[in-house]
Amino acid sequence: MKLTIQNKTEYLNDYYFQTLCLLYFPGEKFHEGFESPAEASFLLEQREDGFYCHTALTFGDRTAEGSFHTAGYIPNVTMTESDFAALALGKAYLQAGEALLGFPLPWGYLLGLRPVKRAKYYLDRGYSPETVEKLFTEDYNVLPSKARLAVKTAMTENLMLADVGEFDCGLYLSIPFCPTKCDYCSFISCATPRLFSLIPAYLERLKRDLICTCAIIKELGLRLRSVYIGGGTPSFLTEEQLADLLSCMNEHLPKEHLMEFSFEAGRPDTITEEKLHILKANGVDRISVNPQTTNDEVLKAIGRKHSVADFFTVAEKALSMGFDTVNADLIAGLPGDTRESFAKSLADVMELGFENITVHTLSVKKSAALRFRDGEVYDPAGVLARDCVEYACNTLHEAGWEPYYLYRQKNIIGNAENVGYAKEGTENLYNVLMMEEYSTVFACGAGAITKLVSPARDEICRIAFPKYPYEYLDTDNGIRESEIREFFSHYPRKDR
Repeated sequence: MKLTIQNKTEYLNDYYFQTLCLLYFPGEKFHEGFESPAEASFLLEQREDGFYCHTALTFGDRTAEGSFHTAGYIPNVTMTESDFAALALGKAYLQAGEALLGFPLPWGYLLGLRPVKRAKYYLDRGYSPETVEKLFTEDYNVLPSKARLAVKTAMTENLMLADVGEFDCGLYLSIPFCPTKCDYCSFISCATPRLFSLIPAYLERLKRDLICTCAIIKELGLRLRSVYIGGGTPSFLTEEQLADLLSCMNEHLPKEHLMEFSFEAGRPDTITEEKLHILKANGVDRISVNPQTTNDEVLKAIGRKHSVADFFTVAEKALSMGFDTVNADLIAGLPGDTRESFAKSLADVMELGFENITVHTLSVKKSAALRFRDGEVYDPAGVLARDCVEYACNTLHEAGWEPYYLYRQKNIIGNAENVGYAKEGTENLYNVLMMEEYSTVFACGAGAITKLVSPARDEICRIAFPKYPYEYLDTDNGIRESEIREFFSHYPRKDR
């Protein structure tokens, strides 16, 4: 995409303009030599009476323009100069984009993964829910239904976080292996026999880092509230490997304040009754069984290696085992899916009795096999996907499931969102701690990122492990104990 910026303000850098362009033109690149029928031109000026932006967008032989001047504009909340610059730019861009392509963006010009974090920020500062909704709809041009969703989710999160203290923390363990890789997959997951041979060594290294992390949590006087084992597909481990890992965790985890122990069982083709018994016997109280769809043809289209019948069999076993909460994931916008098919998938998981249902929207990432199929996979309009997530939101609400966490992704179909819904009292704290960056979450394993959060929640330090298992095994960095101790040395607990 050819991008021209006449930017006479210090507040917004080139990356901000590029990210904004991706809302209407997902999949575009901005380096020289990348051929595209799309062009964007921006003139942003800081004048004595506010910010002015003029935007021109071109796609093929069509061009549309938009402009906005903040002079006299009264926002719904207190805004900084940077906020006003973004407002002028965003409104001008949306005006041009809708004129050119014929549809509005459901989340307006909001960028980033965490729109709910913005709603929570203003609620925490005393603004009413009604004012925050107006902030989203009037200042950011978010559709009313999405504004309500963001504010409602933020209010639920505030209830969940009411008893989470300054020195509470979570723990994540990464198992980045899958039996096969689904065509839409964008996660760090390894599905080759050569990499499978690394699993025994990987688990030994993981246990070593786990033990060290637990020791630091105890040393610093932190309270471990939530544990989450994710992937990849953690249930791909053998029964013996799974039992060994969980035994190590039970021996070393500080459990005095633990509220939940979650395991992302995931794919039905990797879950056995014996593995479910092992999980239950070792204190896991939350698991997921993820069909993505209950349409066999769609499962084949996305490279999923289980059948709908497999999912029903495993789901019924999992739901009968006595876990506190069982989650199911669905994806809206999958190739070959329809509104009727998606509605049936949703009805299926609701009728089975899942306490948590997470509705994702397909996101097309550069590493996903789906991206290399013939035809256009990026779909900023995403009529079907947007219709499905709206249907899910309304249907689940009417039946007693409410949203409790939400995030967005780059190149998500229809500029939609991913939402976790829960029956009251079954919400997953880990998802909220991680998504809202509300407290420290330690992480172990390939691709895992520890986020150290200050007690005032105004500073975040990220410590990343190497991305791939073979890199993880080759590094001697460990969990970087000295860096963690240095961070918390500035925030000592007074009650220890």
